[in-house]
Amino acid sequence: MTIRNQRTAFGLKILNSNHKEIRRLKREGYVADIHGNKFWNSSFLIMDYLKKHPLKKNLRVLEIGCGWGLLGIYCARQFDAQVTGIDADENVLPYMQLHAEQNGVCVEGKKMTFQQLTTAKLQDFDIIIGADICFWEEMSGMLFNLIKRAKKAGVSQVIIADPCRSPFTDLAQRCQKIYGDQARVEGKWLKRPVNASGEILVVDLTL
Repeated sequence: MTIRNQRTAFGLKILNSNHKEIRRLKREGYVADIHGNKFWNSSFLIMDYLKKHPLKKNLRVLEIGCGWGLLGIYCARQFDAQVTGIDADENVLPYMQLHAEQNGVCVEGKKMTFQQLTTAKLQDFDIIIGADICFWEEMSGMLFNLIKRAKKAGVSQVIIADPCRSPFTDLAQRCQKIYGDQARVEGKWLKRPVNASGEILVVDLTL
């Protein structure tokens, strides 16, 4: 559903770029330096996946490369998750907080890179999620190493979605080689609320 300067998808209120609150943040100087300047369609692919494979209540969820944080906000709203969103660009975090407020949930945002997520830090989380976060070649290796640290930290599951870029395909193949049946790839297609397609990598780390 779309109304003036905002829309609704998967039960979430999403502000459009010309909404007064979005314009206010831009005037205050919060302009994305990397790619976190909007919601990416792969977030909706994971939301659709989670409708069919819901999380347990009150899990500690880490959204990596969160941008405006829609996916984490969805988990907080639908599953009462304790959500932390990290992004290398601190300018996106006020947009995540704004949308969390609009949707009546609390999330925590931190400026942090994938490499800074040590095994000790990952011990604070049960699930790791990320959408459209594997778009440069070097990111495949970064994320593969992050998943290895997550397993050591006791994280139970990692879920990553992408529109099938080659670095993501490489990541998925590396995970399937190491983790076997614990790593699976599922194709997803949506027509509503957005037209989106891609693949979801799900790695179960505690089996």
